[in-house]
Amino acid sequence: MKSIDDIGEWLRSRPGRVRLVGSGSRQTQLPKIDDASLLDFSDCNQIVRLDPGDQTCTVESGVTCAELDAALREHDLELPCLADQASGTIGGLFASDPFGPAAAGCAGPRNLLLGIDGLLADGTAFRSGAPVVKSVAGFDVHKLLVGSHGRLYVAARLHLRLKPRPRFEQWFANRGLDQDQALTLLHGLRAERQAPTVLQLRRERDGSFVVRGRLAGREVHVRAQQRQHGLQPCEALQEFHVAAEPSGEEVIVGQSLPSALGDVLEALPQNAPFAWLGGGRFEAVLPKGTACDTVLQPPLDPGEQRLAAGLKQALDPDGTLV
Repeated sequence: MKSIDDIGEWLRSRPGRVRLVGSGSRQTQLPKIDDASLLDFSDCNQIVRLDPGDQTCTVESGVTCAELDAALREHDLELPCLADQASGTIGGLFASDPFGPAAAGCAGPRNLLLGIDGLLADGTAFRSGAPVVKSVAGFDVHKLLVGSHGRLYVAARLHLRLKPRPRFEQWFANRGLDQDQALTLLHGLRAERQAPTVLQLRRERDGSFVVRGRLAGREVHVRAQQRQHGLQPCEALQEFHVAAEPSGEEVIVGQSLPSALGDVLEALPQNAPFAWLGGGRFEAVLPKGTACDTVLQPPLDPGEQRLAAGLKQALDPDGTLV
């Protein structure tokens, strides 16, 4: 299916429960549904509009992150958020929001989504937001896409805000640190007037820590920061998640202030793989069972649960999108 009309007609045919699929790179994050029909966006893969002067673009959901990045490079632009460059799609990136902001003060998918052309589960087409930066187009319903995993509505086209690509960048990774060394370096980098645009703290399975990320800006300033903090250059990083073993482990996700990182690490099992991004989101690998139950206390906020259930009832009352 290549058009919004085609998708709407298919949804109106009442195919039963439906799961939206781009490249499939994030499907393991969703519960398995055996009887769901797949709405495949692989043919919806066109960059509909690219306006370098306005620094905006409109893309279909099946456009891969790598394809969009290559097109933007020709105009010295970028979509300034972390993405799975290997196989992920733009629709999947915004629907799953797997990273959040890469560093304090940086943009995440929610900040970069100007609007969508979408469809409700019954095939009704709608538009939220606008393809331009300044707009008074009503409620920001399109923001509900971010993190929804495609279970509220179908986003067929996304209108995105872009940023100029930095003049110079340098990726770095300081490995083999202990916890005190890693936290000292992390806080030192955060205190810089021009902080890294990507910043991550990791604890590996052997208990050692890594601080890594990306410096961007004028080359003279980037080189000065690199020398001041003793940062070790590396190739551009592609993977920011922690990985669980196929059996007996699971990954939990949470939020932490930088000042609370020591307490979070203390609450986790010793040497549990851990990754924290500068925007506040962390992942940790834990044994299944009581270890996760302990760390995940207290339970989810009841008000948040009621709000999520209310949105699902309003936008997809029949529970079609799963």
